[in-house]
Parts: sequence; C-alpha cells; structure tokens
Amino acid sequence: MKYLQFVYFNCIQIDYKVVDLVSFSSIKEFADDYRSTHANLHILINNAGVFSPNPNITEQNVEATVGINYLGHFYLTHLLVDLLLAVKGRIIVVSSEAYKGRKITLKMLEGESPAIFQPVAEPGFVQYCLSNLCRVLFAKELAFRYPDLLSVSLHPGAIKTGIGRNIRGCFKCIGCCITPCMRSPEQGALTTVHCATADIGEFNGLYFKDSKQEPIKDGLVTKELQEKLWQVSMNVVSAFEKNSSEQ
Repeated sequence: MKYLQFVYFNCIQIDYKVVDLVSFSSIKEFADDYRSTHANLHILINNAGVFSPNPNITEQNVEATVGINYLGHFYLTHLLVDLLLAVKGRIIVVSSEAYKGRKITLKMLEGESPAIFQPVAEPGFVQYCLSNLCRVLFAKELAFRYPDLLSVSLHPGAIKTGIGRNIRGCFKCIGCCITPCMRSPEQGALTTVHCATADIGEFNGLYFKDSKQEPIKDGLVTKELQEKLWQVSMNVVSAFEKNSSEQ
C-alpha cells in the first residue's frame, strides 16, 4: 500500500491510499494498513462504483459489478466495523435510484454459488441495478446488526463522472444525450456530505435522495432478504479468509 499524495486543507492532512475493490487481498491490505495507524474510524463512505466493468469478474469469481459496487464494500466494512463501533461512527452506503430497476429474490441467494454473484458474459444495466439494491439491503441490515452505528444508503444523483466509460449501444447514446443535465461531482457529493454530517439518527437504515429521507420502493426490501444477502456475503468472506490462513 502506498501513499499517492498528501494534501492540506486548513491544517487538516488528507492521506490518499490505493485499494482495489476487485481484490479481497487488496482490501485486506488496505484495512490492515489503516488499522496499523488508527484506533478508530468516525465515518466510512462506501462510494466507489462501476458500470459494465472490464474485466467482468473479481478475484473471488464474483460478477464484477456486484463484486465491486457491493461485495468489496461489504468486506471493507467487515474489516473496519470495530473501529467504527469504538466511536459510534457512521457508515454511508452510496447507492443509486437504479436499485428500483430489478428485484432480488431469495432463490437468487441460494446454493454454494448464488445467482446474484455469478459472472455473466456482458454485465450491464441489470447487474448495475442489482448491485445498488444490494447496497440498500446492506445499509438496512447494518442498522439492524449495529444499532450503535448510523448506517444509511443514498442516491447522489446523475453525475458527470467516468462511471459510464465502458457503456456501449443504446445506453451510450442515452448517456451522451443526458450528460448536459447531469450534476457536477461537487453537486453530486451534497447528499453524501449531508448524511455524513447532519443530525439524522432517527433515519438509521433508511434511504436518502437530495439530502432528504425518501421511502424505499415497496416490495424490494424485506428483513428475510437482507439477512440472507448478509449470510451469503459472509460465506464469500469466510471462504477467502480460510484460504488465506491456509497459504
């Protein structure tokens, strides 16, 4: 793990470090590095996201959109949660309104190789929707399992970033058409900053849009579903940690 640069704003040092969410090994290295110099963590913002990634599979043989957007953040949070608990911190899970585009069923979470994690030839909008619904479920289950923490999910808006650089076909055309209407990265950060700093404890586990709490779409989130997603995600984590200890 290397430091990329140091930036100072009003005497506050900001350290940039490298972590590759495709790789559990990289995530573990990052977390170990952070833990070696910090006794606590006040705010964890799970923000990284991809659309139609290349390559399309993670080192854990998980479809890369779900693997990066959700499972990599799940493992990072797992490794740092005790540092957050030490100060009753916050976990901000950046999702998207795309979570409304697909439904996850219990059947998709069954077996040793759940369908939700299985690679596909050309990941696209379906996988992006599923990954963001996973994030909403994740925040809900975090709030249940760790009531001393504040955990929420949110939609930052349609933002002018490089997330769509691998998009092809009609979605590429649609993206070009709507780009002038998109938010700047600074504008897109507003809801995230609000959730990280505002007094929103009464909304633990809920979903935000435009810096306001918004109801989650009916029929997409249940307690059974969020528990099962947590279980199958921990199965992937446990398999990785077991293999790592045996090497």
